[in-house]
Amino acid sequence: MNPAARVVPDVATFAVDNGFWYSIPDHLSPELRVGSIVRVPLSGRRVRGWVVEIADKETERLKEVAGISGWGPVFDTALLQSLRWAAQHYIAPVATLLGRATPPNLPRSVPESPPPPPVGAGRAHGLSEIVAKSSAGARSPVVALVDSWHRVSWVSTLSPLLTAGKSVLVIVGSVLEVGQIRSVADRLWGPLVVGVTGEDDAGDTAAWEKAQSAPRLVIGTPKTAAWQVAELGLAVVLEEGRRAMKDRQTPTVHVRELMRTRSRVEGFNLVFMGPTPSVELLAAGAEVVKPGNRAWPLVEVVDRTDDEPGSGFLSPRTAAAIAASARAGKEVFVFTHRRVGSSSTRCARCRALRTCVSCQARLARVEQCPKCGSPAGRCQRCGGVEFEEMGTIPERLVAEINKRVGRGVATPHPGGTTVSVGTERDLAGLTSVSLAVAADVDGMLLGTGYRTSEEALRQLARLATIVAPGRGSRLMLQTSHPDSELISTLRRGDPIPYLERILVERAREGSPPASEMIILEIRGETPKTLSEDLADLDGEIDVIGPRPVDHGTRWLLTGHLGKARLPLRKVVGRWRDQGATIRVDVDPIDV
Repeated sequence: MNPAARVVPDVATFAVDNGFWYSIPDHLSPELRVGSIVRVPLSGRRVRGWVVEIADKETERLKEVAGISGWGPVFDTALLQSLRWAAQHYIAPVATLLGRATPPNLPRSVPESPPPPPVGAGRAHGLSEIVAKSSAGARSPVVALVDSWHRVSWVSTLSPLLTAGKSVLVIVGSVLEVGQIRSVADRLWGPLVVGVTGEDDAGDTAAWEKAQSAPRLVIGTPKTAAWQVAELGLAVVLEEGRRAMKDRQTPTVHVRELMRTRSRVEGFNLVFMGPTPSVELLAAGAEVVKPGNRAWPLVEVVDRTDDEPGSGFLSPRTAAAIAASARAGKEVFVFTHRRVGSSSTRCARCRALRTCVSCQARLARVEQCPKCGSPAGRCQRCGGVEFEEMGTIPERLVAEINKRVGRGVATPHPGGTTVSVGTERDLAGLTSVSLAVAADVDGMLLGTGYRTSEEALRQLARLATIVAPGRGSRLMLQTSHPDSELISTLRRGDPIPYLERILVERAREGSPPASEMIILEIRGETPKTLSEDLADLDGEIDVIGPRPVDHGTRWLLTGHLGKARLPLRKVVGRWRDQGATIRVDVDPIDV
């Protein structure tokens, strides 16, 4: 019996999930640990792999570990357990998840631990209590802190943790927001602060190396959710309901679920902070903490019930408010939740949308309807034959504002002029504005997805948080339903009752989080046994499909999928071995 290491090769296939045993040469034994990156022989070549177990084995017939790559382990046994859970939950090869815990380049060294900062209590904040517990090494339940984080004075609240020699991980949705928080943290603690952007492999590797010595404040994008951080005492996830917190490509890991698992397994405390927690977080039993009476500033409702059809995107009252703010040199942001492509056209004479005479489908500059094949024809309202491109919604809003308020006052991107127009992705570039306008609140509720109402509340609450405090600053909501539950909730500034009603409705409908969903998108040749394989899965499962998608088909699995995950991994692995291209979207957002 001699020391041996079980190694998972860096090969993105389910076939190597359990790893293979290799003997450990005497000269490598002192350095090799769980989490070490090694080189091992596999199928006649050397590949990279990760050590996941060390034990005494009969090593006569085992091949040897060829070498160790880089400095030290990239995960410990606790993080390994969380990564294995994620691999099973998201139907992904274990090697893929281990790769997410590994820096882009091989780590070469770890800086010495920086000296902790002098004792400082930090500013009082809703985080203060859990920071005190974390500093003392006490556990706390997962907290949903219903509060805006854009006023980054809360960063100073983390001081006692750093003074105690512990590290903090802060996860945000974009690189711009990493910079905003880091700029404040750098002034407080300088060399203790680590920023992770995901834009530079060498920079991210250096950041990972720094995170292996405590105390550190690590501020990063969602990729850091799988990183090992030395002496991690507290993790803070900002706005976990944002789409940026869930990967779009397989494996579709969600930061919320991975961090909840890590907190439970590894023993650090966890806070989700933002104006609206997700329904999934409430269903998981997070402790809701509301530091104040309102989670966002006051809002002004603009009733458009009596506005004439075709009166434009903005009511006269809203246009007047934008004009007044522009004259005063105050920054304005006009928000639209959608971007309609320039393929839509309208009549150059009467401005009516161009539609097919047979099926009413909207048409671009085509000679026949792509939906039913009918001739494109003339404008159905006035008989005109000249049509013009409509442009995206932000472009059309900019044109209307410039026409009604003043030429050149508006731009489709933040910065450059007083008035900017954009979608949610543009909010990350804004720290504060005097006036924010939601141009079409009603349109946000017209979607068919099960998350439509929750998503509308989340986006509008996020929009409200960029409004600067002070007299005259406000969010204006344009709606034809001023007495709706959504508008009432935005007026009150408390999202929890609204989200709890959504939770009850979801349970009644049997949609997440009352049930689970997995989408399978199959491109290329469909496996011959696909229907039989899905029918044989264990558990209470409804299989819906197939539905045609680009270059393939889509299937939806819904129900209680816990027992189905392990056999589904085997089935997906077999389909891929047969040459099919499979995208697995676990816990899909858009259904």
